[in-house]
Amino acid sequence: MNVMTDHAVRPSRDEIISNEQLEMSMTILKTLADPARLQMLSALSKSDHSLSELSQFVGVSPSVASQLLAPLRAKEVLQSRKDGRHVIYSMSDERLKEFIAQTLDFAAYRLAARDPGNE
Repeated sequence: MNVMTDHAVRPSRDEIISNEQLEMSMTILKTLADPARLQMLSALSKSDHSLSELSQFVGVSPSVASQLLAPLRAKEVLQSRKDGRHVIYSMSDERLKEFIAQTLDFAAYRLAARDPGNE
């Protein structure tokens, strides 16, 4: 017997996330899940940096840093330009900069909430 209770509510059409939006959200979150990539994105959200600087920030070789950033450059999330012998990366999407800042702020908030001595 299938009985719906009074408090069981079906989500409205606007509350259901489309498959396309779910997939994009998962891609974004997976991208940010790599610690080295998140460190570099955080740095780029504040200013432009050379590949050499970014690789030093996270302690990887420039070729590894380049591989971590390549998918973002390919999707035009990041921009790069040559400056002499250096490749300079930049981030022009203000919403992405805000998203990264909010993500890191939320992590700090959750850490502070876990630490009772931080009141």
